[in-house]
Order: sequence, then C-alpha cells, then structure tokens
Amino acid sequence: LYSITIIGTAFIPEIDSPQMSATLVMPDDSDADTSKLTADQVSEHILTIDAVAYVGAMSGGSSLMGFGSGGQDSRSTSFYILLQEKRDLSNHDIEREISRLTEDLPGEVSVSAANMNMGMLGDSGITVQIRGQDFDMMGQVATEVIAVLQETDGIAEVVSSLDQNGEELRIIVDKDKAMRYSLTVAQIYQKLATALQQEQQAIVLTDGIENIPVLLKPEADKALTRENLGRFVIEHTDQAGVEHQVQLNQIARIETASSLQSINRENQSRYLEVSATLAEGHNIGLVSRDLEPLLQSIDLPTGISLEISGENAMIHDALGDLFLMLALAVLFIYLIMVAQFQSLLSPFIVLFTLPLAFTGGQLLLWILGMELSVIAALGFLVLAGVVVNNGIVFVSTVNQLRENRMERKQALLETGVLRLRPILMTAFTTILAMITMAAGFGQGAEMTQPMAVVTIGGLLYATVLTLYVVPLIYDVFHKRHLKQADVGDTELDGSDSRTAAQDRLAANHDDSEVAK
Repeated sequence: LYSITIIGTAFIPEIDSPQMSATLVMPDDSDADTSKLTADQVSEHILTIDAVAYVGAMSGGSSLMGFGSGGQDSRSTSFYILLQEKRDLSNHDIEREISRLTEDLPGEVSVSAANMNMGMLGDSGITVQIRGQDFDMMGQVATEVIAVLQETDGIAEVVSSLDQNGEELRIIVDKDKAMRYSLTVAQIYQKLATALQQEQQAIVLTDGIENIPVLLKPEADKALTRENLGRFVIEHTDQAGVEHQVQLNQIARIETASSLQSINRENQSRYLEVSATLAEGHNIGLVSRDLEPLLQSIDLPTGISLEISGENAMIHDALGDLFLMLALAVLFIYLIMVAQFQSLLSPFIVLFTLPLAFTGGQLLLWILGMELSVIAALGFLVLAGVVVNNGIVFVSTVNQLRENRMERKQALLETGVLRLRPILMTAFTTILAMITMAAGFGQGAEMTQPMAVVTIGGLLYATVLTLYVVPLIYDVFHKRHLKQADVGDTELDGSDSRTAAQDRLAANHDDSEVAK
C-alpha cells in the first residue's frame, strides 16, 4: 500500500519507438532565408548522431498526420526523425543529444522522444480547463494557473490558449451619451459594420458564359484605420426628423485588448486550456498529486471553475474500470469455489492467496522502478485467476485428509509435503513462460512488460507464502473437526490417522489429481 503512493501512475508505459519528432521555432524578426538556413543546420546536427537513420523537415509547422491547426507559420519547421533499428542510445538519450547539439543555434528546438507513444491516443501531460463565460476573468485565472504550474516541481513546459491570442480593438459605447443623439448600441454597430466593409458587390456583368462581378471599394483616404476610428462621424436622423452628427470618440471609449483566435466549448460551456509537459524523470501521477492542492488554493471568481483533465484523468478512469472488473472476477472465483467445495468457509480461506499475489506483483513493480499503469493493472487481473489454483489444491487436500480422520494440524503438515511439488510445478511453468515478456526484448516490448512483471512477482510471492499463510488461516478458521471426522467415538491418534489417510490417498490417487 505504501509503494502505491510513491511509484506513481501512468496510462501506457513509454515505448522506445523507432521515430521521433522535433520542432524549430525561430524568433519573430527572422526572415524566410534565415529560417531555412537554421533548419538545414538542425538537420545536419541531428544526422551526426549514429542512432539516427533519416531526417525529414517540413517548413510551416504542418503536422505529418494532418492534425493541428489549419494555418501555417513560416517561422516554424517540423522534423521527423527515423532511428536505426539496432542502436545503443535510447530515445531519451537521443533527445538530450539533439538539445545539446542545437543549443547554440538561433531559435528554440523542442524534441519529442516518443513519436509513436500510445499515450498520444489521448491527452498527454497535465491539462487544466478554465470554464466560464467571461473571457477576461477566465484569462486572469489562466494566468494564475500558469504561474502555479511553472512553480511546480516536475513541470517542463507550460502552454495555454492565451499564447496564440491576437489583438483587437474594443469600442465601449456610453449609452447615456449615445441617447442624447438618439442612438442605440445596435445602430452604432450597424454604422460601423457598413463603414468597415472593404468591398461590396454592386453588379455582375455577363460576358458570354463568364460572369464578372463588379466590386465597389472605398477610397483609400476614407477607409477606417486604427488612427482615425475615433474621428468616425455617425450621421443619424431621429424619429422627429432631426439630423444628428457625432464623432465616435464622443460617445464611446476605444481600447486595445487581447483576442482569442477561437472559442472552445464543451457541454455548452466555454473553456480555456492550460497544458503542461513533464520534465524527464517525473511521473504524471506524483506531479498531479502535488499540483491538485495548489490549484484548489486559487481564489476563483463567481462563475469560473477549474477542471483537471489530460493523462491523469484518463488513468483514473481506466484504473477505476479495471478495479471494478477485478472485484467482479474475485466474486465469480469465490462463487465457483463455493460450488466446488460445497462450503462457504474453504473458498474464503483460498481467497487469502489474492492479497499475497497482489503484494508480490506490486513489490516487483516497485523494485524494478516501474509505474502502476493500465497494463500493470491487467497483470493483477490475470493473477486473480491464477494464484487461487495453489490454494484450491492445498485446501482440498487438507479436507480430504481430515475426512479420513487425520488430526487438523497433522493434515496441514502432511498436505505441505504431498502438494509441494504440484504447487511449485504449476507456478514455475507460468513464471518461466512469462520471463521473456518481462525481460522486454524486442521493439515495443515495453507495452506488455509491466503485465508480465506483475504476474511473475505475484506468483513468486504467493507461491512461497501460500505454504505458510494458508495453513495458518486454515488452522484459525477450523477450530472444530469436519462433520465427516466427527463420525465415530474418538479421533485416531496422530500416527494411526496419518497411516490410514495415506493408504486412502494412495488408493484414490490418480494422475488427474496431480495435474490439478
């Protein structure tokens, strides 16, 4: 239980994939030639690494798979790196080497060590959603969230929806002043919208089969600009027929503000996102655990809420479903054993092998430095159906010996001798079969490695302790003899009962029992 709190969690184990990606972002004042020259230098530096086979570059920041925003940025270049099939360096080693080689170049180079990580099927890292209706207040809260993330240990890079904001001019109309000229906000908007139209279609000329639209454009000196917007004259005739003329700056305030490029909604609610990537050597579960109380300490305005999503939320959902499956598996195993033993107590004793198995699997994860991932949780599900076999063999043999009038403690000791070899054979055949998977040989083997590690650790631990713990639990719960053993005047003494029981077992013993 203690190790669960310190090893951390992960959705899918990191895979040492044959592909990597990198992105070069040049400064704002860089021209196209400088960007291309720097991109060529980055490619040359990457190719000097022995583990790299090929490098492809795409200017404009377009994604290879077509995901992401539709626009392109000429200052950005994406690199797609194909690695050698046989190499000595891991993906993280190559990531560090690329960062070292390109640190003196202009621009910023960011490297993704796992271009084919299964975690990319969902949100990776930590994502905080700020929900509400007022974008100004949401922006203020997003700034506080960014500050908290940047101060949290284990956070490498923080990005938000605000990073891509543009700039807009806001016209705040003073309704009292506007009413003096019999103007409403809607009328002012309509006048401005008409004046801001760059061009409008007046007529369409037809030349044979070709249609030629005729567009009207305002004169250059009459076009609205940032400088002359406040001097824009609004002409209006009120209901009494009186004409009014007023400049915009007399009835409104003009100011510059940050503008979102797009408005995101989910479940009819607007939201901004702040995302963070993890620094190398840090775990998503442990960092999220430290981050949550810091986010809860932020004083949120009315109507604004925070929601943590991303990889950690996916982990909680997936592990919750798997633990529910595990609980159902344990219930079904118990019901099957009840039908087999025709008893409620014996299956309950066998179930004590499950915490032993789970402890062994968790301990081996801890020793090998692995996280508790969804794949590792599948290993616990496998253990639930495997480790009870040894307990079933042990308890059923003890019951048979006691039915043959052997004393309880003597039956427990005798069962340990008779069933040691079948129990060890059953456990070690499974363990040996899983060793190659646990060793993690081959490309992509990291995906299934935690499941094999959990299975091997659980079987080793449970097999050894089953020979000690199950007899003790059996002795505690069976303080009285079985009903079959109560038949007769007295119970045989230890030596006679052992001889009689062995004769009975020898007569009824067959190969199917050993196989079981």
